[in-house]
Amino acid sequence: MGNLFPEEFIEDVKASSDISNVISNYISIKASGANYKALCPFHREKTPSFMINPQKQIYKCFGCGEGGNVINFVMKIENIDFIEAVKLLAQRANIPLPEMNISEKDKQLLQQRLELYDINREAARFFYLNLKKKGNNAKEYLKERGISQEVMKSFGLGYAPHSWDDLLKYLKKAGYKEDRILLSGLIVPKKEKKEYYDRFRNRIIFPIFDARGNVIAFGGRVMDNSLPKYLNSPETPVFNKSDTLYALNIARKNITDNRMILVEGYMDVIALHQYGFKNCVATLGTSLTKGHAIKLKKYCNEVIICFDGDEAGEKATLRSLEIFKEVDLNSRVLIIPDELDPDDYLRENGSKVFKEQIDSAISLIDYKIILAKRKHNLTEAEGKIKFIKELAKIMRDISSPVEREVYINKIQKETGINEDTIFLEIYGRQRKKGLDNNQKYSYINKRDNKYIEAITPVEGKGHIVAEKQLLKAMLTQDNIIPFFKNKLNPEDFSIGKHQILANYLINNDQAPDRVTLENQFPDMEADIKEIYNTDIEHIDIEKALAKYISNLKKFKLLYQIKQLHQQQDQLTRENKLNKEEVEKELLKIGVEIMRLNSEIQKLQL
Repeated sequence: MGNLFPEEFIEDVKASSDISNVISNYISIKASGANYKALCPFHREKTPSFMINPQKQIYKCFGCGEGGNVINFVMKIENIDFIEAVKLLAQRANIPLPEMNISEKDKQLLQQRLELYDINREAARFFYLNLKKKGNNAKEYLKERGISQEVMKSFGLGYAPHSWDDLLKYLKKAGYKEDRILLSGLIVPKKEKKEYYDRFRNRIIFPIFDARGNVIAFGGRVMDNSLPKYLNSPETPVFNKSDTLYALNIARKNITDNRMILVEGYMDVIALHQYGFKNCVATLGTSLTKGHAIKLKKYCNEVIICFDGDEAGEKATLRSLEIFKEVDLNSRVLIIPDELDPDDYLRENGSKVFKEQIDSAISLIDYKIILAKRKHNLTEAEGKIKFIKELAKIMRDISSPVEREVYINKIQKETGINEDTIFLEIYGRQRKKGLDNNQKYSYINKRDNKYIEAITPVEGKGHIVAEKQLLKAMLTQDNIIPFFKNKLNPEDFSIGKHQILANYLINNDQAPDRVTLENQFPDMEADIKEIYNTDIEHIDIEKALAKYISNLKKFKLLYQIKQLHQQQDQLTRENKLNKEEVEKELLKIGVEIMRLNSEIQKLQL
């Protein structure tokens, strides 16, 4: 959205919003000569470095560098955009917004939304007053859950009385029409008569706010074992479940370490809030959606998922991790021991232990590994086999060679299963031991025939020279990297260090200068120097690339055939299997050799 307001109006809003008064509504400030000072609200500090200059109407933090005018401050502290900040300041200064050129239809829709906000706000007041005056059983329930009066007030908790139409009568008396109250979702039509009754009855009420603090819907919880346990407002012109997060209006102002905590429900949010974790939100009785994830990405760089430890919670966690991955938002999982919910765990262990759990939250792959371990008995051979087979599926989705190696080492330590055996299960080729420095890893992913970080010997210097020539071309010839992206994979290189450099270059559209590259890889300075000294003056790089890839694939296939022949010899010599089994295995190997020879012939065409 562009700037909807005239410059004169914006200047009027700034002139009517004394910066020291506005800031003092958010933090404690102290006079310091003609200025004011405070602890910065935007970073942690013990000595005040946040200064306010009333004369110039600006602020500046000399610790973190944040600074600007009154609008900048409100945008930052409220986590809202420019338009919303101007609107908020205008409202506080009692300055009417200027007329905007919008269509009659849009005006009607805007009026409808404003009326629904008013109805919801009035309903929230009704529920809140009922909790204070009539909701003894609700107050007792909340007290038993350890929720303080202060937190009840912060979240605007209320109580829907045990009657059919108290709220309807209240809203009609306040001047609202039945059709508008129906549109808000607060009442439900009777089946046969043209009459209505309250949707929420004898429930604790949780008002649901949008990011700007408007009441847009409600959630109601029973205090006994009746069903449904939770009841939410239906979707309305102001409420969409798929992109609404409970308590976002509070959490966006309390972002800690640039991350948010995602829990399952209202009570979990309130429990975390009460223990000091105010950067916490929940979905509203639905699974996390892409809309939720995109909204969270506006406010933080990382989300810590903290769902219940039961089977439903595990499935919801996996779905959420995949959605965050899809929108490119970092996410980790906080696993609560003993399948407790966050509320119970906090009450038993306190905020310090919970903070330690947040800091040690785990990644998607680690979480999948933990779930796999829970399913299988690793003290038994059959359990270990099933565990490794399940992990093989997980590991094939890891694109980073370094990450794969780390996890395979980790699995080897936890299970005691030989690392070569794990590789064999994942990639279909067993790694041979005793390789020297002129050898490399070679495993073929049979799912998509893509070579994954080989372990084949590099015979002769031709491959190595070609690799250095290709890397130098990428480092020194403008606009050549995009050409390489479509034709070359880091795994096509035969030297580990060459793979690392190729991966770095292919993932950057423009090559860095030599100094930057050496700073990025200080342990490879000699290798980088050798690449820069490689002669490519008289080489057609495009032809060299095509020939190199063809030769390398051919070389890998020949090596695999050699290994298969060795397996044939070994089977014949050792005689560990009966004759029929040996013949069956030899036949399998023979078929594989024929397939590989066919691949070589294709490369030679």
